[in-house]
Amino acid sequence: MSHGSENLEKLGRRDSALVEAVRSAAGSVLSLTPSREGSVTAKYGDRWVHSSYDPRKEARVWADAQLKEWKDQEIGVVFGVGLLYHVESLALLKPDGRRLAVIVPDVSVLKDALGARPLGPWLETIEWIWGKPADMARHLADLGNPLRFMTYASAASLHEAVHREVEASLRQMVAVRQGGYLRIAVVGPIYGGSLPIARYVTAALESLGHHVIWIDHSVHHTSYERFNSYRDVRHRLTMQGRFAEILSLDTVARLADDPPDLVLAVAQAPLTAGVLDHVRKKKFLTVMWFVENYRHLTYWRQLASGYDYWFVLQQGDCVEALRKAGAAHVHYLPMAANPQAFYPCSLTETERREYGADVSFVGAGYQNRRALLPRWLSPEWTFKLWGNEWEGAADLASVLQRRGSRIDTETCRKVFNATTINLNLHSYNGPSLDPQADFVNPRTFELAACGAFQLTDDRSLLPELFTDQEVVRFRSPDEVPHLIRRWLHDHEARRAVVEAARRRVLAHHTYRHRMEELLAVIGLRQPDRIGAILRGDRNAGALAARAETPPELETLLDRFPRDQRVELKDMADEIRTKGAGRRLAREELLILLLDSYRSETRDLV
Repeated sequence: MSHGSENLEKLGRRDSALVEAVRSAAGSVLSLTPSREGSVTAKYGDRWVHSSYDPRKEARVWADAQLKEWKDQEIGVVFGVGLLYHVESLALLKPDGRRLAVIVPDVSVLKDALGARPLGPWLETIEWIWGKPADMARHLADLGNPLRFMTYASAASLHEAVHREVEASLRQMVAVRQGGYLRIAVVGPIYGGSLPIARYVTAALESLGHHVIWIDHSVHHTSYERFNSYRDVRHRLTMQGRFAEILSLDTVARLADDPPDLVLAVAQAPLTAGVLDHVRKKKFLTVMWFVENYRHLTYWRQLASGYDYWFVLQQGDCVEALRKAGAAHVHYLPMAANPQAFYPCSLTETERREYGADVSFVGAGYQNRRALLPRWLSPEWTFKLWGNEWEGAADLASVLQRRGSRIDTETCRKVFNATTINLNLHSYNGPSLDPQADFVNPRTFELAACGAFQLTDDRSLLPELFTDQEVVRFRSPDEVPHLIRRWLHDHEARRAVVEAARRRVLAHHTYRHRMEELLAVIGLRQPDRIGAILRGDRNAGALAARAETPPELETLLDRFPRDQRVELKDMADEIRTKGAGRRLAREELLILLLDSYRSETRDLV
């Protein structure tokens, strides 16, 4: 009997349907060749899937590294099939009782693995996850235990797109099944475009039920701006840098007052590399949502290793650059809209005269906008320009509103609603359209949320977010006048587009959606920390139901609602509140002692 037949017989005792799928598969995806050590190894094209010297040794080293993080109650989920050396090592080394699952994106690769060498009885202990990505995600979600993901990179790289799709589907399912709530510190910037985003993030997290500590540094903006009065640029930069360091320490003091489960910073938040290192040593989980173009603002290079998780607006080169700079986890997370700030609204006749126009643009005076907007002025339509930093743009002076002052969110909303065609030109410090146009700006989502029609420059990531029936794109500056003429007087066609775009935003692209995904990513990667809280494992009912929970603690837990999250601090506060004037039980004294020790060790300052 051949290796393949023997191995299929073993596999059939676990999953007969998978055996039939393997028999029907073509196979021959991997090229088999002897390794230097003598055992068979494999290549995919010109890439080695396992070591060319000793695949067994390589697999053992990988398995040892996974075991260090893998907890007893977690199901290990392996990405990457290859010839299964790594799965074999993990199956043989793992403690009894732990469950191990393997994602199979392509049964042809599994067929190659089963035919390459004899496999032991461990083959029958694996939970094989196969089929369509959404079905595999559903299978994982239904396993009922925390998941510990383990990626065998050289084999997993063959099916990266499938793995991403499985994880994306799983994140959506995890977000829906959330049963517990976190304490999250949101650290905002001193000023700038990411400040309102930080506030939207805070509101979204609160709407999901999480306890949010909003660390608002914008209250210090006036003091920060005063340093601009220095004539010597070196003095100004030095003082602003020192001031940012003070605000960074202020953040640490705030964290010490009310320790969170994770610290979520939004781009430009004043957290220095030194403070991030200090916070990490105190075991706080740190997250950065970098809502910036990584090519233009490059301070991420100094901070890459300082955050546990990075979420970015761009893919490909951006993700790779951050990883090379030292970032451990980098994930794509596009912008969104806040429907409480941007929505269709009725305007008075006076407001329509003030804010309305056939065509308008809202934004700062970047070089490409200064060059292109004058080309789109025409006696055929009225045009209004809103925003700041337009000094010296003489050919736009006649359409610039409010002398180029910064406008607030309410004004933006009114302009969007009053304008027939809103131009959405992404910023670029060059004379025309951005040649590396990838990320989608907040304005795209905000206009859609307002039910406002927009013409936006084409972006490579836009089709993942909106269809052509929801957002109209232009690919060259010369297209814009023709598109304005095409859409300006076709009210019914515009209405169909904006209604579809608004439905899309409300269903998929709000800050609530983004925060659900962000927390799901972290929860899946931190199953014993953030994941446990989000699953509700730290709620009073779940803690009391654990077999290992002592009866004395069950009595204390009964003082809390079953669905309330309970930590050591909560129990200590409950004892202090209701224990005054009475003799405390032994377990109550122990909890107070442990809480006192916790307070000392969590001292951040």
